[in-house]
Amino acid sequence: MRRLLPGFFLASAATLAAQAPSPAARLDTAFAPHNGTDRPGCAVSVVNRGQFVVARGYGMADLASAQAISARSVFHVASVSKQFTAMSIVLLDQAGRLSLDDDVRKHIPELPVYDRPITIRQMLHHTSGLRDQWNLLITAGWRLGDDLVSEQDVMDIVPRQKGLNFSPETDWSYSNTGFTLAAVIVRRVTGQSLRAFADSALFKPLGMRDTHFHDDNLMVVPGRTRGYTFRAGEWKETVPNYSTVGATSLFTTVEDLARWHGQLAQGTVGSRTAIATLTQRPVLRTGDTLQYALGIQHGTLRGTPTLAHSGGDPGYASYLLHFPRTGSGVAVLCNTSGGANPGRLAELAADAYLGGELGPDVPLPSAVTAAQVAGMEGLYWSDSLEANGRVAVDSGIAVWRVGQGATRLRVRADGAWQLGAGAAFLRRQGDGTLMYTSGNGERAAYRRVDPATPAVADLSALAARYSSDELGVVWELRVHGDSLMLRRPKFAAARMVPLFRDTWTAGSGLGFVMRAVRDARGKVTAITVGSGRVRHMRFARIGE
Repeated sequence: MRRLLPGFFLASAATLAAQAPSPAARLDTAFAPHNGTDRPGCAVSVVNRGQFVVARGYGMADLASAQAISARSVFHVASVSKQFTAMSIVLLDQAGRLSLDDDVRKHIPELPVYDRPITIRQMLHHTSGLRDQWNLLITAGWRLGDDLVSEQDVMDIVPRQKGLNFSPETDWSYSNTGFTLAAVIVRRVTGQSLRAFADSALFKPLGMRDTHFHDDNLMVVPGRTRGYTFRAGEWKETVPNYSTVGATSLFTTVEDLARWHGQLAQGTVGSRTAIATLTQRPVLRTGDTLQYALGIQHGTLRGTPTLAHSGGDPGYASYLLHFPRTGSGVAVLCNTSGGANPGRLAELAADAYLGGELGPDVPLPSAVTAAQVAGMEGLYWSDSLEANGRVAVDSGIAVWRVGQGATRLRVRADGAWQLGAGAAFLRRQGDGTLMYTSGNGERAAYRRVDPATPAVADLSALAARYSSDELGVVWELRVHGDSLMLRRPKFAAARMVPLFRDTWTAGSGLGFVMRAVRDARGKVTAITVGSGRVRHMRFARIGE
């Protein structure tokens, strides 16, 4: 028996190894919900230490023609586009044709003069304070996905903005506007469109043959996927209706993005100096160092540093995950919005093929209990963010509620409350204020407020028409029964839900907060609207 035992253990180990699923089988399992001839799906590619490993497609590129997704299928990748726009600007900076620290008005003089100059670098860091173009257009009455949005539409509405979300470099707010303006700057500096410049300066040198900035929404693209959304029990075709680039509209494949990992690792174009510039973290005037660099985000996965970016537009979702220490990475592109989580799929693909360079899973901190938040439950409001949240208890566990969603609070080692499995956290101050720190590193204070149920007289005080010169639109508030209703162009009437005194949120998932502005006599003279990426948008009262 003593002679047989070693062989027995060796045979057992070999048997277990043979039974363990292969990386390919694990990948198939991860993407199984998105594989089939009756649904859209995803494509994925993996690079291991600079070497191409795998590229596969799952599901259908076009349900009408029964065309399957392959590694060469072309996807709209939404905000994954931003790092390519930023790299184009970095190359122009290296060539001395512009400076990242140029005042943006040097190249786009039609922008207003604000309290401090805005630099190109701040735009690409999202620290400029520029209001987001999509939120502006939606607030002005545009229906994204239905109404065609061109670069000119953005250039019509952005210069009309008299205010910023905040003074440059004092805060961070994701703003697509800065990247559309970057595309305009590329054209004005080089005489070429961003599409043409990126093609000659980036895509051709890197061998990215199936990649381009899609600046003509009518252009026929061979191998293009169609976008879909699952609605009312069936797949509906959903197409990003854009003729604007920079912030979005890169068309590419997972095979080409495998080549992009080589650029991020080696700086094939522009050298490692260009990559160092692209990935340099900004520092706010508050001293906070942020994780978002020039169109790409620093992070970690199981203790391993990453560079990553997600993308989401009507009908599409994408994720690029890069490991800068080794040059490894994953790309996941899906032709469905809301039907897939490409970030999680990228993590599963990394676990299957790149697990050797990832650290162990770290258990999450323990949950915050009801006893630990006793006396702190209630509604909280951030003036700077124009946002609200609630500390609540669900089945004995403390949660942070924003809208209809709830995130479990967990106790960090330093006593702060971590929001779920992410890097964001809340810390209670001595006066009861909650200081929120995002996963990116910027901070905002939330103070506790008392909810209010307004009387009909309070509703009537708001009933009027309101105009915004910055948006060129008129909104109307009316009283209907015991409710305040908002009417605006192109949209159905929406019921306003009271939060606290003079503050309302929009029902029907519209996602903005409205506040009443009163004069010294208490009369409502205006309203302000905040939608996350647009803050303190003022509408003046124009009549009874």
